[in-house]
Formats: sequence, structure tokens, C-alpha cells
Amino acid sequence: MRFFNNISGGICSTAMALLNPKIPCVIVNTGGNYPSAWETIRQLKKKRIKVIVLSSPNKGFPTYYEYISGESLKPFYKSCSDKAKQQHLDNFYKIVGPAYVNIGLTKEEEKRVQSFKNKSWVTYRFPMLKYTREQCLKVLRAKGVTAYKTGCWFCGKQPYSSWARLKEEYPHLFNEAKKRDWLPRKIMEAEE
Repeated sequence: MRFFNNISGGICSTAMALLNPKIPCVIVNTGGNYPSAWETIRQLKKKRIKVIVLSSPNKGFPTYYEYISGESLKPFYKSCSDKAKQQHLDNFYKIVGPAYVNIGLTKEEEKRVQSFKNKSWVTYRFPMLKYTREQCLKVLRAKGVTAYKTGCWFCGKQPYSSWARLKEEYPHLFNEAKKRDWLPRKIMEAEE
């Protein structure tokens, strides 16, 4: 049985990687990952933590972002999660499995555990359920690593604070989302 950490470059999954440095990490390059996520991945690699980067090809496009932008589609959270990440992770674990896969859900996210269904090639584990988000931040500080809440920068399901951060830190990405009509209605109205 092989072991992996599913990571996003976010706070909790990065803390999980730091607490389990001998377990290889897997991240999906959706083409829409926040630039700060890749900086976090660089920090993990500097600490000699192995990171496997999977691509998210869809219908001839190399990444999910290129697919939705090339086909002039609007991101939709439910299908994004599957097409951008989950199907690519499933394919990887089918090839390398059977595998135990650690997911970085914390105490505050305990209800989400139910959405992960074990399969013959993958068994999900949740080692971070004993931690809070604040405790994960302490792990990062102790290890000298920075990470932020992450996901795809164009996700319409992200909170207002993430859109505000995108606008402040990555205005070119915010403007692209605005130009493509990917901003949620509330954000668009605030922009007018």
C-alpha cells in the first residue's frame, strides 16, 4: 500500500505535508491555482518534501482553466471540482494504487469527511481532524512556511474576502475574471 498527501498549497494541507514530510504530496495544476499556492509548493520542495504535480487536461486542453476559457464557459463549482481535480486524482490513484491518501480537513471541516468515498484503489484518511486552522497556522510558523487559503482564483464559490484578496494581490487575474464575466453577481454589483 502506498501513501500520499493530497495538497492544494493552502494552510491546512501544507501543515499536513510538513507534519508528514516523508509522504509524497500530490497537487493538481488546474491552471487556475493561485500564484501563492505555487510559492508554497516551492517552499515544501526546498524542505525536500516530494511533490507530484498532476495536470488537469480536458477535451484537448492541457488544463481546466484553458478548457473553460478556450470554450468560453463559465466556471461552475460542482463540475469544476470534478473536472479540474477529482477525476485526475482518481486516475492517478487507480494507476499507482492501492493507496492511502491523507486529506487535510481540520476540526472545522469535519462534516466534509462524508463526501470522500473509499474505492478499491484508494482509502482516504484525515490526520488533520485533530487540528484547528489556527493550530495549522502555528505549524506553518514553526516550520518557516507561508501559505494562504487557496483554490482556483476564478471560483465563483469563494468568499468575498478571497475576491478582495485577488483584486488587491493579483489585479490582472481579477480583471480577467471580470472581463470573462466570471465574477459572482454580488461582486459585479460592488464593482459598478
